[in-house]
Amino acid sequence: MDLVPEVFKSLTGRRRYEALVGTIQGLALMLDGAKSLIGSCEPPPGTLYQYAARVEDLEEAHKQATEALRSFQTRVKTFEAELIAKPWKVS
Repeated sequence: MDLVPEVFKSLTGRRRYEALVGTIQGLALMLDGAKSLIGSCEPPPGTLYQYAARVEDLEEAHKQATEALRSFQTRVKTFEAELIAKPWKVS
């Protein structure tokens, strides 16, 4: 026997879904900021490279992170109805 009414389950699911979507949007904004930071790491021509990672490596890592976030965002949108309808938790 389930003691939690369906109304509360759907509200909990909706709140958690909205928090997840907000977090995804925040991560996307942070990745946009990181892209401009990566661009500022480019050394002037003719100088020795003094950074731990090459700019090309940073750009590739940024591209992979952005693609992974977009893929995750698509999956979250695909299962939106299920995530809102059911109470769920991240463990």
